[in-house]
Amino acid sequence: MLKGVALKVAATFVFAVMSALIKLASARFPVGEVVLFRSLFALLTLFVWLAWRGEFPAALSTRRPFGHIGRSLAGTGGMYSSFVALALLPLADATAFTFAAPLMVVPLAAFLLHEETPPYRWVAVGAGFVGVTIMLSDHLGAASPARALGSGIALFGAFCASIAMIQTRRLTRSEPTGAIVFYFSSVTSTIAGLSLLAAAIWPHAWIGAQRFVAPSVTEAAALAAIGVLGGAGQILMTHSYRYADAAVIAAFDYVAMIWAAALGFALFAETPTVRVAVGAAIVATAGVYVVWRVRRLTPARLAAH
Repeated sequence: MLKGVALKVAATFVFAVMSALIKLASARFPVGEVVLFRSLFALLTLFVWLAWRGEFPAALSTRRPFGHIGRSLAGTGGMYSSFVALALLPLADATAFTFAAPLMVVPLAAFLLHEETPPYRWVAVGAGFVGVTIMLSDHLGAASPARALGSGIALFGAFCASIAMIQTRRLTRSEPTGAIVFYFSSVTSTIAGLSLLAAAIWPHAWIGAQRFVAPSVTEAAALAAIGVLGGAGQILMTHSYRYADAAVIAAFDYVAMIWAAALGFALFAETPTVRVAVGAAIVATAGVYVVWRVRRLTPARLAAH
């Protein structure tokens, strides 16, 4: 289990750096273009990783194409939503909204994956939900329409992410990590490309705001870095589900708050509000408690068998 946790923590750091770059890029580039760069360069990162392991292209084969499509569509919805939320909210606050996703994973893992969910996990979920509510209260009644909109979009993204987490756990039972990341990035790239194409064909329609913006060399490098970091984080995250239950892995999403707060302060002079800080502390404590209980009970279960 510890290996899965370590992989997840590493993934949260990589994704936090990626999110900071996305927030910087959102002021100039449409979300579809950022998603396209993120997905295409994630694919490049995946190919390099698989070639290094001697698994390319064999690791891309699949026996569950429709499972990948379902996971990819949910993940694409989560990606688009999170990118828009990053443009509308402070970095730490946008990250805090994602904490709703692992809370949704625990009941979904119980009902869809039939993972054992003892009472203490439900107690932790309840406590975590209180913490998320405290964090969200700064925005749900916000005077700023942009922040209110960003909050709603972020919550929808959290729901999509929870579905993607569950489907990833299902796929890791029979599918290699390379195939999961490949099909997700391929579907996302296709959808992003189609949105940019539609904006070029109908520039005066509402989708015209998604028109491609030619980046400078420096900007192109930054957009490419988003994709490389996204690919690396996706590999780390997907691999983590092989070594621990989905509910346990999801608990460590809360570590992202530490990275987001530090990067938000350093790059954007943002300071989390008291409500966000208190709420984050509650959900982090709930997540750590789940893992501590699992580690404490595992030796007893093994001895019983």
